Amino acid sequence: MIGAVAALLAAAVLLGCSAGPVLDRPWRSAGPGAVAACWAAALAGTAVACAGVVAVALLAPPAPGHGLVEWLRDCLPHHRHGAVAAAAAASLALAAACAARLRRGLPRLGRAVRHRRRHREMLRLVAREHGRHPDVLVLDHPVPVAYSLPARERSIVVSTGAQRALTADELGAVLAHERAHLRRRHHALLLMLDLVHAVLPWSPTVRRAKARLPLLLELAADEAAVRAWGSQALAGALRRLAAAPGAAHALGAAGPGEGGLAERLLRLEAGVPDRPRRAARAAAWAFAAGAVVLPPAAAAVAILKLSAPC
Repeated sequence: MIGAVAALLAAAVLLGCSAGPVLDRPWRSAGPGAVAACWAAALAGTAVACAGVVAVALLAPPAPGHGLVEWLRDCLPHHRHGAVAAAAAASLALAAACAARLRRGLPRLGRAVRHRRRHREMLRLVAREHGRHPDVLVLDHPVPVAYSLPARERSIVVSTGAQRALTADELGAVLAHERAHLRRRHHALLLMLDLVHAVLPWSPTVRRAKARLPLLLELAADEAAVRAWGSQALAGALRRLAAAPGAAHALGAAGPGEGGLAERLLRLEAGVPDRPRRAARAAAWAFAAGAVVLPPAAAAVAILKLSAPC
């Protein structure tokens, strides 16, 4: 029991505070896809570990949640009245703080989902199907734009301006880039990032992930496009699409912002992608697996022990 609680605290501190600076360093040798998975795992592990710490704080004696199975009448008489009152006040304050953070984060997530739904409904009205690509909608607009939204069908949007501005290879690279986003569920990762950032904005790892993860997802999608169409085709497409505004809650081919686009172009001009080092890639996936598996296991053990009768 003590070991499980110690593991939870260690995971909350290490993943929530120390993982960010570590993950900032090795992406060039491990590859952006593997490091993006590490960031996502660190976010998930941080959230689970912090939730586990809160649950332990609410269930540990003499907090009112202790002995949940037997409820309060069987457990609280074994503790001093003053301790029970103090623990109840602390637990109430902790529960109120958690509720306030969730109250801020969950509506934000709901707004993003509703915005995407309205965007898709609007596209059904104003866009048309692409004749040769079954997953592409064509938007009649002179500004060159290409982006993707998660949907069951026709999830990539390309404007007529983009079709005119891009060569066949450049358009193919853009479509491969957007398909990589959809295939790897990058939209869901960004939704998770927004939710965790709204709930845990104080975490250094979460703050760093907010700045780093969107670019890593773009770099990972770039690698898929380069493997299919080459770096010159993708770089040319990004330059032509750079002036277009990004769609809210969507992954645009020219994202994420001017600084990120400049780094992507530099990487493409340098002949990337290099093949990631096998050892660095293996270490990245081992970190991701540990960050996802260990905090839930420690939380489950600690909560099961605490929920047992007195």
